[in-house]
Parts: sequence; C-alpha cells; structure tokens
Amino acid sequence: MLEAGSACVIDTYWYRVVCTDPGDESFMFGAEGEGPGEFTDPTGILRGASGMIGVVDWRLDRVSMFSGSGTFLTSTPGIPSLLLPSGPSALGGTLVGSYYKRGPAGNSSFVNAEIDMATGRIVWERTFPDEADLVDCSTPTPGPRRRQLGFGYHEGSGGLLFVTCYGEFLVWYADRDAEEPTAIVRSTYVERYPTEEDVAASLRLLNSIPAGGFRPNLDEEQIRARPKVWYGARVLDDQRRFWAVSHWNAGDVIPALSHIDIYHLTDTGPEYALTLQVADKVVGMDVLGNTLAVLVERDTGGVISERRVDWFDVAALTARR
Repeated sequence: MLEAGSACVIDTYWYRVVCTDPGDESFMFGAEGEGPGEFTDPTGILRGASGMIGVVDWRLDRVSMFSGSGTFLTSTPGIPSLLLPSGPSALGGTLVGSYYKRGPAGNSSFVNAEIDMATGRIVWERTFPDEADLVDCSTPTPGPRRRQLGFGYHEGSGGLLFVTCYGEFLVWYADRDAEEPTAIVRSTYVERYPTEEDVAASLRLLNSIPAGGFRPNLDEEQIRARPKVWYGARVLDDQRRFWAVSHWNAGDVIPALSHIDIYHLTDTGPEYALTLQVADKVVGMDVLGNTLAVLVERDTGGVISERRVDWFDVAALTARR
C-alpha cells in the first residue's frame, strides 16, 4: 500500500507493477529489460518515503525507486542476490530483509541483513539458529534437512519475528542481537485440518499423476489427518501488529472465506488478539495505519479465476486485545 491509498502488485508476466485505489483508478509502470526502470525478475514491492515505490529485482540484484505515480527515479545496484524484503514497509534509509549467503564450502545459509540504500553496503547481518534447536515441531515437514530460522519480520525498534515449523510457533527476538529469543509462542489455528474440499482437491492431484511418475505415499485418511500449515500472506505493520493467513489452501481450491490471525507484539512476546474472516482466497496483503488491503482470488464461474484488491477499515482493532 502507498501513503496515497493505492495498493500495488507485481504483474510478473508483463514485467510491470500495477497500482489501483479503492475507486478502481489504476496506473502501471515498468517493462522487460535491464535499463533504468526496467525489470528482469521483479519479486518485491517496498513502500518508500514521501510516497515513493521501491521494486526489488532478484536477477539484476538491485532496487529501483519510482515516484508515487510510477516515474523512474534511481536505483541501488549490488543488493545481495535473491534478497527477500522483510515487508512492504522495509524501506527507509536502509533496507531490511533476508538472503541466501553461499559459504566457502558451497553450503548456503539464510542471513537476515540491513543494507544502506545509498551505497548497497551491508551494515548488519546475522544467521540465526536451526528451528530444532529452539522448538519441537509436531507438523510434518518434507525431507530430512534441518531448517534454519530463515525469513525474519523486522520490527522498527530492532526486533525480529520468525515463523517456524510452517506456522506452529512464533519466535520473537526483541533485540535482534540477543543470543536467545525473548519468547516462543504456539500459534492459534482456525480450521487446522483439511475440509472435504481440500481432501477432494488433494485426491484429484494425486490421481492426476501419470503411471510411472512420482506419487507421494498418501491415502485419504492420511490426508484428513495432516494438519494445515501457515503458508501464505503475512505482514508486520507499523503498529506492531502481525497479520498472517492462518492456513493456505493450495491447488485449485478457492475457499469462500479466508482467516487472518492477528497478534500484538509486546516487549515480552507476541499476544494473540483475534482472527478475521474475509471473503475469497487471500494471496497477498498489506496494512498501513488503519487500512487493510488484501489481494484476493475469487471464483467467478469462468475458466480463469478473478484477482482484485479489497480494502477494509480496521480502526476498531487498534486497541483491542
């Protein structure tokens, strides 16, 4: 979301950014290429000062800055490869986010970093522990590999929040340089287990695998018993509220409702506040002040589902616990 009230999304097929406001007025900018104002792999949008828009390009390792109307202004090259911004509000004089850092032996680790936007220089970075060193995951995870505390959500006064075990726990560092986390909180789930729609979609996917192809060794009862995970849109806003789609409906299922869990961040840890229901399938969201914008996918009965942005006034949630 921009300060002027528009919400911007990346249209990867056309290498551009599309911005729209609650009145359905829209504008677009960007094109394929490596020149000023062009993209080869745009992967993140950032909210800058004075209404500016930043766009992260993975392949070019740079952040390009645009005016609030989409006019190219400047770019910062030399950004760490495959940088994932911490969130839409992660851009000020510095950029905070996470990236994969390759070690001398060819191994790689997930590093959280802060980068000076004037020079592209890393001013702070840290690799955090493995999940298994902090929590005991009960949600099944694929593969035998240990998982790091990877992508962190940076809070403006120096804190970092991690989602672990596909959403089973929230790990909070009030001080990003502290050796131990301040708090570890078990998440609240809404409709944690698959619905009949989910089960049917999973079975259709399994049955569509051709003979001789790799097919996971799952039956219908195992699908029903496997808990859903937090795997979807999340944002940490400017009022220290953490918003997360409480489960992700993968595949071709488009639910009538999505659930968004909200936590208030305190110095001692995240506190669950409430769960919102919003229409359709949430695929992206941002919160600015007391406005929530959600990018949703909805079934309109056609061959291709519709995507649009819905806006909500969430002022009543500000003081609620």
